[in-house]
Amino acid sequence: MNKHLLLPTTFLAFVAVANAQVSVVIDADADNMPISPYLYGKNGATSDQATPTSAADMLRMREAGLRFARMNNGNNATKYNWRRKLTCHPDWYKNVYPCNWDQSASDLQSELPGVQGMYAFQLIGKAAKTSDYNFNDWAYNQSQWGEWCSKPVCGGGELDAAGNLVKKGDASLYLEDWPADSTVGIYKHWRDELGLDMSQFQYWSMDNEFEMWPWTHSDVVEKNSDEVFEMMMQNYFATAKAIRAIDPSVKLCGPVAGSEWTWFYPADCQPTYKGKKYCWLEYFIMRCAEEEKSSGVKMLDVLDIHFYPGDTKVADVLQTHRVLWDRNFVYSGANGVKTVNGGWDETQTKEYIFGRCQDWIDQYFGPNRGITFAISEYDNTSSFNPTVTALSYASFLGEGARHGMEFFTPWTWNTGMWETLHLFGRYAQDVNVSAVSSNEELLSAYTSISSTRDSMTIILINRSETASQKVSLTIGNFDAQDGAAETLQLANLPASETFNSHTDNALTSGKVAVASNMLSVEVPPLSMTAVLVPSAHTGVDGFVAQSVAVYPNPTTDVLYVSNDGTIKSVDIVNTSGVVVKTVNATADDDVAISVADLDKAVYLVKIRTAGGVKFSTVVVK
Repeated sequence: MNKHLLLPTTFLAFVAVANAQVSVVIDADADNMPISPYLYGKNGATSDQATPTSAADMLRMREAGLRFARMNNGNNATKYNWRRKLTCHPDWYKNVYPCNWDQSASDLQSELPGVQGMYAFQLIGKAAKTSDYNFNDWAYNQSQWGEWCSKPVCGGGELDAAGNLVKKGDASLYLEDWPADSTVGIYKHWRDELGLDMSQFQYWSMDNEFEMWPWTHSDVVEKNSDEVFEMMMQNYFATAKAIRAIDPSVKLCGPVAGSEWTWFYPADCQPTYKGKKYCWLEYFIMRCAEEEKSSGVKMLDVLDIHFYPGDTKVADVLQTHRVLWDRNFVYSGANGVKTVNGGWDETQTKEYIFGRCQDWIDQYFGPNRGITFAISEYDNTSSFNPTVTALSYASFLGEGARHGMEFFTPWTWNTGMWETLHLFGRYAQDVNVSAVSSNEELLSAYTSISSTRDSMTIILINRSETASQKVSLTIGNFDAQDGAAETLQLANLPASETFNSHTDNALTSGKVAVASNMLSVEVPPLSMTAVLVPSAHTGVDGFVAQSVAVYPNPTTDVLYVSNDGTIKSVDIVNTSGVVVKTVNATADDDVAISVADLDKAVYLVKIRTAGGVKFSTVVVK
């Protein structure tokens, strides 16, 4: 039997119905794109307070395979003053408190050198100056938590006994001006004074949720208006230009929009520009594109949003990953999207937020601009059991890999997430491949192959709450080794944390038979199962044969592919699956490809030879 032969889809559908199975067809040569290692991230890694991160937490992060940490504490980043090491707490009377990013960045570099750290540039124009005018919360009500804590009373303000604002504080007492050169000055401070390796700090968040400053930073921005939106964008542009002048290779991530509602409708109102009303994300993308074309300065690298869905049922939370790209998914929480065209349109029930943003990017920037997508805050799993939490998180990681998402850093970290991070971060491979399920809503097969093409990992997510699933898999364009493949499974996680290390965790191992590129496995309800499939020709039909070398890796300006006389051409493919460079081979000379004009990112190298297609991955720095 030809192992590369795929069964016709219609036949597979018939088999699935006849045997009540879920059928999965995998094509190792389709949908190939490098999987960003920064999908495996979280908020926070090292402490910016006096108490350092514990050794146990450091070990857990290393063992789980953490690759990315958002380090700016969300809304607390908006008024951070790196010179004074102070910031304002937006949800605690706007009071000023110590915060030391120098410490957390230095500890990240020394303790977690393989973790990319993302901090923030401030855009509001003000930064914390002193804690001398903090509101005395203990004298007020013994520091009890409530809605009154968000009131702007730092700086001599007053509250009545019911928590109502009697007098607003004077922000000039505790804030100072903070223009673009001040906010980007932290980069030079870390590089030139602290001597940090800035390749570990390439990603910078452009503030945080600035479309909702009237809700979080009302001491500076009391109400949104077209004039305020203009101020926001001009501060953004000035900061982008200032950091590009220092280091053009940094990745700017924005607008860090806060919720499904404010993706479309900011606090108070939508912006009107040149006589037309726009939803927030379209307005932001359009303005960045205009400024980039006008100034020639790159304004945006990663379109970053936050997502806090309000689903309360297990069946619903296990589908929320479909909000990102699925243009056919009718989402029960689609509220803000009804204002996408400036009014209220009840027919808008399909969110596909990253799909919409891609459409706007293509419209305003032009096609193949290379802007990627990310989620730097996510939470909707706190009220669910650890297994549901794990599966929801896994679905976002799987969809992120399928669509080239740049990074994913959940805001809250609940039991079940360390186990999921470890399974994906340790066992998923480097390159995404196509895996089509006959019932994607019920069961997904997130599939990847190694950059040496010697192994494949298939992660099966069964979202059924009650039923196990029989899954039949057919693998195309990959010579799977016949015999017993190892499986690793997570199911029925207990309430207490189970992940301690790479060798001490809740994974249960098993075996599944592989024959002629086909296998069948039964997975329990609410479970994830990784199937580790080795190649039958490890080291021979690898991603890159021994006679073909891709070097240097990483590279900054030129990439070379050694030519054994069989190479016809080489393609460089970005994380969106777009071919950004094609070079034809000549004679037996090594193929040289200029990459100096490419974005700093991971790329797939597709090498066409007389014997077929080979692949590798390369990092452009």
